[in-house]
Amino acid sequence: MSEESDRWVPPPRPADRLVRAWRAFESLEWSRGAVLLAAAALAMILANSPLGPGYQRVLQTPVGFVIGSFARTASLHAWIDDALMVVFFFVIGLEIKREVLVGELSTARKAALPIIAAAGGMLVPAAIYLAINAGGPGQHGWGIPVATDIAFALGVLALVRSRVPAGLKVFLMALAIADDIGAMLVIALAYSSGLNLAWLALALVPLALLVACNRLRVDSPWPYAMAGLAFWFCFLGSGLHATVAGVIVALTIPASALLPTERFVEGARRHIDEIENCHVPGTRMLGDDGESALKRRVGRAARHSLAPLQRMENALAPIADFAVLPLFALANAGVHIAVGGPGLFTPVGLGVMLGLVLGKQVGVTSAAWLAVRSGVAQLPQGTGWRHIYGAAWLAGIGFTMSMFVANIAFSVPALADEAKLGVMAASVVAGAGGWIYFRLAVPVRQERSAR
Repeated sequence: MSEESDRWVPPPRPADRLVRAWRAFESLEWSRGAVLLAAAALAMILANSPLGPGYQRVLQTPVGFVIGSFARTASLHAWIDDALMVVFFFVIGLEIKREVLVGELSTARKAALPIIAAAGGMLVPAAIYLAINAGGPGQHGWGIPVATDIAFALGVLALVRSRVPAGLKVFLMALAIADDIGAMLVIALAYSSGLNLAWLALALVPLALLVACNRLRVDSPWPYAMAGLAFWFCFLGSGLHATVAGVIVALTIPASALLPTERFVEGARRHIDEIENCHVPGTRMLGDDGESALKRRVGRAARHSLAPLQRMENALAPIADFAVLPLFALANAGVHIAVGGPGLFTPVGLGVMLGLVLGKQVGVTSAAWLAVRSGVAQLPQGTGWRHIYGAAWLAGIGFTMSMFVANIAFSVPALADEAKLGVMAASVVAGAGGWIYFRLAVPVRQERSAR
């Protein structure tokens, strides 16, 4: 939609230029990756500067609450990982549901290639990591190099958009979504321990309320928010990782609109005609009660013509991308590098880095090749093997999810820091390597003929 046609939505305000500038920046494919990278760089600067001790003290500040005789206290760092990141995982859950219902995972034919490629891109990195760390103190971190960071990967792909077919972006997005599903299963099955069956049974109550709201076609987000909060709280005490609750709640959000588009258009037209008839031309102050009521009805109808899933994703995705994830990076990427401290060239650091950079290339490309050769899947239109291999490079950018898994995989901070150094090094190598590869191996003039 052009700027001119969009002007009627909000009346002109002094802050319109700032709002339009922000929306323009937000719409750029590389903006999310850029903000995340800036937050990670700031964290590294703080951790390795004289402000480092203060930075760590802030993250370790105890934060908690008391309800009657029940009290829960944890560090600010822990609350960011266990509570704030639930918003991020909720958005992931909404994206997964959308892709399964109407997107690139909606049919077996569409889903086969990215799912099989994602499986290869998880198994090979995990195997490389275990080959280096089996039997050692870092063995439990095998799940760290299995995930792909979609914000960074698409950000790099946007820098070489003239050299890649449109189908490759779709493939990479679907691959990352399938990757997220696999990573969530890894977190739920491999990194949850000490199940408390009482809390787990209690979680069934808000889950039943969420399902009931879905079946009753409740359109307001607030019942889902309240029941979802209760569900997350039960997960917090169950032993299952609380962020998994975000994905489960997202799957209960209705994906169909309460008001069909045809009925909305018909009713909106009728109401707009009525508004025009009762409006006094030239006035911009308060309208009469009838005019105000008609305008409110059009607004409510417009809201109900969008599925709750769409409304929640539109509202929360920018918050997750530009607030939650940068705060997560600020809290987790600050690794203090010192003599005798955590290093990159350790079994954990090397396992993560080689798993992401080398394992993703081998796993994604070979699994995709096997899927196509066996006839189970086919390459997207206009996409050749050189493109798939380039996407496998970018799949090695594992920043957000890999950092998250590093936190829950290791109780020893030194091992977690080694893993984070490996994640950051791999993300830089994979991102730069993928960009260089596309610049050198896929010239613009060969975009349509590359095979």
